[in-house]
Amino acid sequence: MNHVSKVLVVDDDPNLRKTLADILRVKGYVSVVAGSGAEAIAMATQELIPLALVDLKLPDMSGLDVMERIKAVSPLTEVIILTGNASLDTAIEATRRGAFSYLLKPYQMDDLLLNIRHGVDRQQAQTQIRRLSEALRQSHEPVILIDAELNFDYVNQAFTRLFGYGMEEVLGQSISLLGVPGDDAGDPLRIAAIAASMEGFTGEVSRRGKDGRVIPVLLSMAPIRDEQGRISNYVTTMTDLTTIRRMEESLRENEEKFRSISASAHDGIVMLDENAAITFWNGAAENIFGYSVEEALGQDVHELVTPERFRPAAREGFAGFKTTGQGAAIGGSREVMARRKGGAEFPLEMSISAVRHKDKWLSIGIARDISARKQAEAEEKARLEQLSRTNHELKILNTKLEQAQNQLLQSEKMASIGMLAAGVAHEINNPIGFIKSNMQSLERYTEDLMRVVSAYERAEVSLPERSDIFEELHEVKDQIEFDYVKQDIRALIAESLQGLERVTKIVVDLKNFSHMESKDQWTMDDIHSGIESTLNVIWNELKYTCEVKKEYGQLPLVECVISQLNQVFMNLLVNAAQAIEGKGIITIRTGTEGEMIWVEIADTGKGIAAENLGNIFDPFYTTKPVGKGTGLGLSVSYGIIQKHHGRITVESETSQGTKFRVWLPILQPSLEGENRGGQ
Repeated sequence: MNHVSKVLVVDDDPNLRKTLADILRVKGYVSVVAGSGAEAIAMATQELIPLALVDLKLPDMSGLDVMERIKAVSPLTEVIILTGNASLDTAIEATRRGAFSYLLKPYQMDDLLLNIRHGVDRQQAQTQIRRLSEALRQSHEPVILIDAELNFDYVNQAFTRLFGYGMEEVLGQSISLLGVPGDDAGDPLRIAAIAASMEGFTGEVSRRGKDGRVIPVLLSMAPIRDEQGRISNYVTTMTDLTTIRRMEESLRENEEKFRSISASAHDGIVMLDENAAITFWNGAAENIFGYSVEEALGQDVHELVTPERFRPAAREGFAGFKTTGQGAAIGGSREVMARRKGGAEFPLEMSISAVRHKDKWLSIGIARDISARKQAEAEEKARLEQLSRTNHELKILNTKLEQAQNQLLQSEKMASIGMLAAGVAHEINNPIGFIKSNMQSLERYTEDLMRVVSAYERAEVSLPERSDIFEELHEVKDQIEFDYVKQDIRALIAESLQGLERVTKIVVDLKNFSHMESKDQWTMDDIHSGIESTLNVIWNELKYTCEVKKEYGQLPLVECVISQLNQVFMNLLVNAAQAIEGKGIITIRTGTEGEMIWVEIADTGKGIAAENLGNIFDPFYTTKPVGKGTGLGLSVSYGIIQKHHGRITVESETSQGTKFRVWLPILQPSLEGENRGGQ
């Protein structure tokens, strides 16, 4: 075991539990015990249990059920079933349901301990595999698993981000999919052959993305062999060099500019003998290090130009070079810190080549002062960081601008609706007036006609019963159902007049809701009247889903822009109605507290999840389905309430409904520069 593991012993025999727990502690395990299935499940829920020993027969449930419940909350926990009454069917069922092992009582302690060790090892291995799998998935570098036929077997998310191919697009495809046409040296199949023959490959190559883009990468590829030594897979990792290439290109450009400005600054050339003594020192070296040719020749190069803290390592490396002609500094170029004559240190780019002469290893070094280049790199890095910060700030500003534009559009839309409502109310008002007047006249005329009819009915009594006129009169009355018409005509006129009163009230409420004549003007207004107007305007939205209860308190007139508050009430009421599934209740309460009034709108809807409460006033945030909301209603309402120096609170619980409370000052603290009409 790599570390102390915890073992849970589940048995209703207290003596056996204690014995097993003591033995496990002696063997280096941490043991915990449970006397019932429920107790064991509770422990597995509260803490990580790598392995559990579970008796098949427990007082409250079967050991197999306990195992299944433990694995439901802790899938990686291994379970060993212990039983004194075994059957083949039970053993098969235990294995099928996920038991690691199945032991019969009485068991040999060595067998039990061996099974425990194997179970713990397996649990730790499974945990490690899961961690490695997650690390592979989360890796920032592309990782590819290739099968023996050189087809894609697995790619991680970083691969998808870099090359544009999803896993489903490349699985089973040849790795030549990423090859660049005409690039024979970097051909993926050729690289795989090199990796197979050399037991690995690392180098810079070019690969092609889904969009045709050529991407420079540092590629490492290694074969994976099975027990017979045959290649079963290849694993490949890549590092995107695009950004590095761009930076290198930028640095090269800066270096070229620097060289053109400093035409006299040439590379220093230094030659050393087998003892690291300087044998050649050109003029550029004089300029770089500050030592004249006379001062440099014959001197130990490490004493002359290597900072003291680096000398031991430099001498050790040179001693190896002296006998082999090889070393970390030989071939290519490297950056080191060097020392000038005055003791000042500076960055130096150095390229060293080995020369064999008279059985001795000599060296030639080309030195370049890269102080300016390093400074350019630092400046470039600073510029990139500044550009990144600027881009981030621009994104934030663009987001805020978009939010402001959408809020403005929402406000303009509400203003347009208000103008339309006011216009409709004005246009409907005139015809309603003369229709109402005509209906009232019609009602009077009908009553007059009814009096005439009554007089005729009284005269009818004097007619002979069997006369032609009497018969004809009764026949006509029967045909038109005269008695019903006489009763129904009054009801029709009364219903028509009631309908006209309803239309008149809607028109008045539309005008009150829009308040176009007082748009953006502060007046002392009746909040209850605003709520009633809003309810009447949106009643069609509410009447089919909810019952509206009103618990109004005594409110004074409030200094406000009533059309804007009507918009707030409308948003809250419509949201409440849309939150109700089936039939529910919306309760509107009002009251005062000190110098503030409050309006509360509560519903019995589905509520808002706790994790969403902090976002509901953010612009564009909505939990409604597409087409049901813009995410601006509460944001705009929040802005209106802030403009009124008020506040809005919300209480909600999933499936229990939501309660919004709007607080408003009775008098505004300060409205300098604003219209305070009605004061």
